Amino acid sequence: MKTVSPFTGTAPGPVPPPPSPFPAGDAAASDSRRWSFVDAPTGLCGCEIDHGLDALASADPDDVWCQVESDDVHVPIDANGTPESMRVLSSTLNALPCADPMALRMPHMSVEAVQDEWIEGLATVISTLYERVERLRRAHSRLEFGRAAHRAAQ
Repeated sequence: MKTVSPFTGTAPGPVPPPPSPFPAGDAAASDSRRWSFVDAPTGLCGCEIDHGLDALASADPDDVWCQVESDDVHVPIDANGTPESMRVLSSTLNALPCADPMALRMPHMSVEAVQDEWIEGLATVISTLYERVERLRRAHSRLEFGRAAHRAAQ
């Protein structure tokens, strides 16, 4: 038995697709997976990245970042016999609005321990550095005591 619509008196057929929002022959109509972004606030206050560039090209959502950088600190590090000025303990406040996992969409900090070597987890870095600074202060006190004892023995 055929089902007949009480409204039209005909059998239901497949639902036609909605009309395309693109004019016929438009390149965007042929690629429904294309992304485009507008240069708009992304939710990270103070973002220093020009999102106008994301809006100009079809960007992959994973390539869209927001970032606020900190001031760099450089110290001489002797890794190969010659001290070289290297960036240490810099940080960036980041958000990746389209990221998977979701946690990266939230503002988070990345800490650059030494130039191009990154650590995620600001609280861990702070507590570790605090503990190390306390140990270094105690070691410095022992050094000063030892030097004073050495001078006194001369």
